[in-house]
Amino acid sequence: MRILRTASFGQLFIVTFAVSASFQVAFTLLGLVMAVLSPGVFNMNGVPATSAAGAIGVLIFLLIFGLAINAAISSLGALLVLAWRRLLPRS
Repeated sequence: MRILRTASFGQLFIVTFAVSASFQVAFTLLGLVMAVLSPGVFNMNGVPATSAAGAIGVLIFLLIFGLAINAAISSLGALLVLAWRRLLPRS
């Protein structure tokens, strides 16, 4: 846990973003398999995808949107850790 005491904002951001992005990419790869096997599961604006290409388009949109949300959450988390370190007494 030494990294939580000494890491900079950038290091904390990279660690949290890398963990969340790796899970998101793994589930996107699983989604690609589902897009090929059953594209009708994917909806965009309430309309089911009629082809694998449409389902992959939905996956790309979700990946980009999710990575942007992950970046925001990672930066807020890193800021919280930095603020918490400043509030704790030095030992």
